[in-house]
Amino acid sequence: RYNKYSRELPQTPWFVEGERKQSTSVQELLSAILNNTIKAQERKQSTSVQELLSAILNNTVKAQDLKFSSSGREDVDVRCLGVGRPFVIEFINPRHTLLTQTQVAVLQSAVNESTHLVKLRHLQIVDKKDVKYLKEGEEEKTKTYCALCLSTQGYNTAALDKLNELSEVSVEQKTPLRVLHRRPLATRTRIVHTITAVPIDLHYFKLYLTTQAGTYIKEFKHGDLGRTNPNLRQVIGVDLDIVALDVENVALDWPPKCSE
Repeated sequence: RYNKYSRELPQTPWFVEGERKQSTSVQELLSAILNNTIKAQERKQSTSVQELLSAILNNTVKAQDLKFSSSGREDVDVRCLGVGRPFVIEFINPRHTLLTQTQVAVLQSAVNESTHLVKLRHLQIVDKKDVKYLKEGEEEKTKTYCALCLSTQGYNTAALDKLNELSEVSVEQKTPLRVLHRRPLATRTRIVHTITAVPIDLHYFKLYLTTQAGTYIKEFKHGDLGRTNPNLRQVIGVDLDIVALDVENVALDWPPKCSE
């Protein structure tokens, strides 16, 4: 599993025709669409979770290539906390394959000491047939999030009470505008199992969500120009922005835990 502590770090490098592309925030993308501009403002990313995790590992394994797979993914500006996100790196044509768990533990420590942006835990060698567990339960497993929300016009506690009364909400989501360049247009039904709203002041509150895997949290908040229904903006009756979003748990009973 990996933890990601940066809000400026993509999960994987984004290459188009051999050129590393820059990432675009949701706000920038929506602004570009609304203003009918061709290209939103971009910010460069010089590395990724995949590269930070694989560089030191491949220095030992010495493979020709590698494939990175994970149980879902978080946006560039979202941290992944808790016990982290399960992932697998498959090394293609490696020179060295016979590693003891002690050697693997040393590699894990080397990765963790090399950066403050990500952290590895439970690093181990798994059989290829066990990789199926990474994608199993894709529809059934749940994820837990914490979102710091802002209403510039303010809100009242009665509005938060409405949110706290919600459970097992069925949400219809069209493929978000921000990911249409890499995912087909479709409408998917996702379940938001629990919602807990905790006030901070007259403008800020924290929102804790447990959802079905595959739920687009940012779109559930702002509605994505009517593409996600229902959404929190409709329920609470005021405009909302997510200032910060964290993944707090990916409920997948895999991989096996290793002693830290």
